[in-house]
Amino acid sequence: MAVFSASRSTNEPQRYYMPPRGDSGAQPYRPRPQETMRRADACREAIELSGGNVITVSSASGGAGTSTIAALLARSLAVHHAPAALVDADVRMGGGGLDVLLGIEHEQGSRWHDVHAPLGQLSGSALYRQLPKWGSVKVLAYNAWNGDAPKPWELDAAVHALAACDEIVVVDAGPGTTIAESPTLIEAAHVVVVELSVLGLARGRAHLDWLERQGQESVDRRTMPPGPGQPSRPVAEHPGDVVAVIGVEPHGPARLRGVVDVSDAKSYLGKDIIGTIRNDAKLCGDILEGLGIRAVPKRNALVIDRLAQQVERVCDLSGTLR
Repeated sequence: MAVFSASRSTNEPQRYYMPPRGDSGAQPYRPRPQETMRRADACREAIELSGGNVITVSSASGGAGTSTIAALLARSLAVHHAPAALVDADVRMGGGGLDVLLGIEHEQGSRWHDVHAPLGQLSGSALYRQLPKWGSVKVLAYNAWNGDAPKPWELDAAVHALAACDEIVVVDAGPGTTIAESPTLIEAAHVVVVELSVLGLARGRAHLDWLERQGQESVDRRTMPPGPGQPSRPVAEHPGDVVAVIGVEPHGPARLRGVVDVSDAKSYLGKDIIGTIRNDAKLCGDILEGLGIRAVPKRNALVIDRLAQQVERVCDLSGTLR
C-alpha cells in the first residue's frame, strides 16, 4: 500500500497519510476519531521489532546534558554508518527545541508539528527526506511554540518508520516519560546519563530500575497467548537493555566538591560507567549564544567515541558500517 503525501500550498505543512485500499489518492483519508484509535492500536500491536538500530538516551536528572550527549552520539555513529536520524522525544512540558540547541532552527524541513500519522503508520523514506540536517544527521525536532506534542502512536510510528528503512535512530528521550508510551522505544537499546552526585546517583538507580521494569512488562505482554484469530507477536531476546551508562559532572561544584568517584558510582549502580562527560565552558557558551553544538569538546571526544563503539558492539551495527 503506497503512502500518499497530501498536496499543499506554500503555507500548509507536509502531511503523511496512509490511504485505505482502493483510494485514488486524490484526497487524504480522514478517518473518524473512533476508527483512528482502533486502527492505531492495531498498528501498535502488530509492530515489528526494529532490529537493534534504535537507541534512546535518557536521564532521571534534569539539566544533565541528555540532549547534547544524544546529538554527539548520533553524529559519531553517522561517521561510520549511513544514514542516521536524531529524534526529539522530549515532548512533554518544558521539553523540545532540539533544533535550537543544535543551531539549525532556521533550516528548512519538517518538525513534529508537520508530521501526522492518524493510522499509526508513516513512510520512513519520505519522512527522512523532509527532515533538516545537522551535519550528516537528519533531525526531527519538537517546537512547543509551533504546535501540540505528537501523539504516542505518532511518536512510535515515526521512530519505527525511520528504523525500518535502515536508519540508525538516536532518540533524545529526556527524562524518559515517552518511553513507556512507545513499544519501539521500550524495546530499543538504552543509554542512561547519570549525574555523578549523591542525588544524581539515587535518581539514576531508580531510573535504571524503571527501564528494567518497562522491558519486563513488554516481555510479559508479548508472551501472552494471542487472542482468537490473532497472529503471534515477535518477542525481543532482551528488550529494553541498558547498553551503556555515562556519567556527567554536576554543574558548578567548587573544586569538584560533591562529585562522586566513578568507581563508587559503579558499585552503587551495579553498572559499568564507560566514562565521564566534563563541563566545557566553550560548548556551554556556544549553546547559550544560539550558535549550537559546533564541535565535540576535546576533553570529551574520547568518551563519546567510546560510547559510540559500545553502542555499535552491543547493538550489532557492524553490518551497516561503511
